[in-house]
Parts: sequence; structure tokens; C-alpha cells
Amino acid sequence: MEADTVASLLSGTSAHAPRLCRAGLAGVFTLRLSALVVGARTLWWDEVGDLACNASAESCRRTCFDAAFPVSPFSLFALQLAVIFSHALASSWHFRPRGEGMGSWLQPTLQGKQQQLWLHLGSLLAKAVLEGVFLVMFHMLYSHFPVLVQCPPSPCPPAVTCAILNAREKDAFNHFMAGSSWACLLLSLLGMQHAAVQIFQEASGKAPRKGTARKPCV
Repeated sequence: MEADTVASLLSGTSAHAPRLCRAGLAGVFTLRLSALVVGARTLWWDEVGDLACNASAESCRRTCFDAAFPVSPFSLFALQLAVIFSHALASSWHFRPRGEGMGSWLQPTLQGKQQQLWLHLGSLLAKAVLEGVFLVMFHMLYSHFPVLVQCPPSPCPPAVTCAILNAREKDAFNHFMAGSSWACLLLSLLGMQHAAVQIFQEASGKAPRKGTARKPCV
């Protein structure tokens, strides 16, 4: 697999993006994936088992977990990374060099540089929107990870509470993942700015000579 393909898969951008933007997005994606793998084997190995309740019924603990976490933070971040990687996979397919792979149905639309830049801008916009949607969901649900949760009265006995083990570590994990998502959103916006400048220069016939273009991420 070529280095450009790997960069496209990890960053979700095409070769039109500034190199430092691509490197930054690829590096942050690798960190997020590594954090998820480590978290799955440590902090989030048994989320229900990490509830220490003042009632012994297993059904009560499960009900308490479902009420407190309709979507667990780890599942939310895992879904986010799966969606982001699916977008990166589609982008790497769209921006593949001409003649590679089967089914060249998109290639006639990518012959001009301006068309490639517009598609590149749209890809970055989609990436920024995906990051933004998951960030909104996270901050609405888990801007602060709880230490204690109150269980519903049925099927639990009255006044049942559960303490979450390793709550501070889980809160730190959540904010690391959210911060990484914010970093990707910022890099995507910078890439969009660079793509918009390139499109304007192409449309006005003022394309800069090699080595003179200003790239906000370089």
C-alpha cells in the first residue's frame, strides 16, 4: 500500500490538503484508535460491573446502567471513529489515481483541477460536520462524567444509588477523546480555508506558482 493511500485512510483527506494538515489528522486518528484499544481492555472492559450499588440484585444494576447511560461514552466514541474511518475510506476511493481499481465511474468528473478541489472541499466539510455532530452529542450527554447515579424505583428498591468505579479516569478518557475530536475539527476547518483559497485562485486565473502558495497548516 502506497504512503499516499495510507495518509488518505488515516487523515480522510486528499493530496490537495496541506501536508501538515494531513499529518496532523493522521496522527490524531492514530492516537484516538490507540486510546480506544487501550480503553477497551482497561477502563471500559466491564461497564456494568464497574457499578458498585447498595443493592445486590443484578437486574437492578443493569437497569441503573441503562438509565444512566443510554449510549455509553465508549460506544459513542467507537461509533464516531467507525463513521470517520468510513468517510476516510470513501475519500481515498474517490481520490485514487486514475486507472486504479475497478469501476471508474467517478473518474470523468475528476479530470479538472477545479472539480477535484470542489470535491476535496466537500469531503473536508463532511468530515467537519461528522466531528461536530458527535461533539454536540458528547457535550449534551457527558460533559461531566457522573460519580454517583440514582437508580429508577422499578425494578430497584427505593433510594438505590450506584458509585462508578474509576470515574475520574473515565472522565479524563472522555475529555481526551473529545479534545482529539476538537483538534480534528479545527484541522478540517483550516484545510477547508486552504481549499477555498485554491478554488478562488483557479477560478480567477491567479493560480500561484509552485512554492508561493500560502498554506495555513504548513
